[in-house]
Amino acid sequence: MNPMLKLFFAVMMIMALIFGYAGVYFPLEQYDFERLHIFLFNLCTGGTIILYFTEGTGRLSPRTITFLVASLFYALFAFLNIYPMVIFISLGLASIVESFRIERFSLLPWNFFSLKESVSAKFHQASLLCLSIGLFMSTAIIINNEYLHVLTMEKLVLNTFFLGFSFPLSLITLSVIFSMIRQNGASRTGILSVICFWTINLGVIIFFVFILFERFYPQIAVTLTLFVAVSTVLVLYVRYGRKMQQKEFLSSGIGFLIVTAISGIVYIFYQMSPGYTHENTRWLLRLHTFASLYGWNLCGLAVICRFRDFPIRLHSGVVIAVHWLTALILAPLGTTYALISILAVMGYIFIVFTLFFSKDKRALNE
Repeated sequence: MNPMLKLFFAVMMIMALIFGYAGVYFPLEQYDFERLHIFLFNLCTGGTIILYFTEGTGRLSPRTITFLVASLFYALFAFLNIYPMVIFISLGLASIVESFRIERFSLLPWNFFSLKESVSAKFHQASLLCLSIGLFMSTAIIINNEYLHVLTMEKLVLNTFFLGFSFPLSLITLSVIFSMIRQNGASRTGILSVICFWTINLGVIIFFVFILFERFYPQIAVTLTLFVAVSTVLVLYVRYGRKMQQKEFLSSGIGFLIVTAISGIVYIFYQMSPGYTHENTRWLLRLHTFASLYGWNLCGLAVICRFRDFPIRLHSGVVIAVHWLTALILAPLGTTYALISILAVMGYIFIVFTLFFSKDKRALNE
């Protein structure tokens, strides 16, 4: 990836975090900065990087550039509540994603059911399919909530569905992780990998349905299952993953994913308690969100962007430690204390620019 493109993505990620604080300290009555916070990271940056990775050419094609520009307008119009434009752009974005998926794989996702197809390829196609489905579903919810009013449910709101744009990023990162796991075929490791694929994908879908219908005990059961699946991925990766510098970052990323599973379970128990209020658990939701977006997802996107550069010159232990400090402590506290939000942004800038711009060791030796 060329330096200017890396700089653009780095700035986009940093702006996403800044908008995460804008709504806390500069609230607007009619507009929700949370949407810019989510879209700039998940859809604009993350979605574009997924397509870039799918192309595998090392540059952005005109089609991917079109997706990037259109996604920026999508984020802006969603923030301004201009829903007719959001619907129009959403359909175009979904069509672009589907064109990539069909070219790379097939119209119907037959490879999900093939034992010969690698689990990495399964996760890759699932990422593209989830991204296009997320765009179509958000459009359907806008049409229902703003115009038709056919379904009325407390959890059937736009921001709930907008958060779903982080799932394609998780799937593409898992695709990279499983591409590094040895014996990924018909062996015991391969069978466990396939089980993890189905458990994670079906588990998230079923969990989302239970959220909509507010079924707490089934949510706990599904979350525990997902926790076991993610823990299994970590064991497989640590034990069978090829020894590469990327492994340290991605293992750290899976650690963040396990944290989100635990925080999700704790949050469900809070919801079931008699004294539950949204305000009392806001801190937990913030920790969950930051661990997911700026912990787990950042690890995956950074490795994808630097995929051809490793090994790179950086102190991995130091970067990982600062990353955990920023994502789990400084960033959530920054939504309560303005001074800490500045420290969180500074820490995040350090992490992003280190991951994106640390020199290639091969280049330094020439």
